[in-house]
Amino acid sequence: MAELNVDRIAEEAFALVNEKGAGAFTLRAVAQRLGVTPMALYHHVPDKTALTGLVIDRAILSRALPDLTDDWKYDILTFANWIRAGARTYPEITNLRRSNMVMTPMILSLSQHWQSIWDRSGLESDASTQAAIMSSLAIHGLVYEAMAIRSQEVPNKSALEKDPTIARFVSLNPDPDHLFDLTVRSIVDGFYAQLSSKK
Repeated sequence: MAELNVDRIAEEAFALVNEKGAGAFTLRAVAQRLGVTPMALYHHVPDKTALTGLVIDRAILSRALPDLTDDWKYDILTFANWIRAGARTYPEITNLRRSNMVMTPMILSLSQHWQSIWDRSGLESDASTQAAIMSSLAIHGLVYEAMAIRSQEVPNKSALEKDPTIARFVSLNPDPDHLFDLTVRSIVDGFYAQLSSKK
């Protein structure tokens, strides 16, 4: 049997969440996959929160951040799409993150990266920070809600007949990528316009 260490524990926990879902993530389940007792894990990982952080960091590190350009708005849109792609690649790890709001050095570095892009917008420092925080919340919320909608079934004909608004939207068959980009641009432009007008 391979030596038990933090990397091996994180790898098995990562695989467990991807294969079985966030609901299956327990220290007991990870220990079972490794063929050890749950107590054996505590020699390497202090608790479930710490292990959750390791799993989330593993997902983040598996994908390179997009390169920055000279266009800060484009960089925000690209970063937002990177977040969305991560949620699609690792939906169960995204669910794990939502249900266990841990903060790791890797997550903090992403927040700093996001802030550094907003700092290039020309907004004053406080306004830039407000824009970074609120746009991040809005875009993460958009990503999470889009994930929830994707997992729902399309309403049946009877339900569509009762709600013409939903029927109209379904019949449009909108391009989700275009709608996402449009929404992100609107969020960014809106915050920028409102906060720059307060100078």
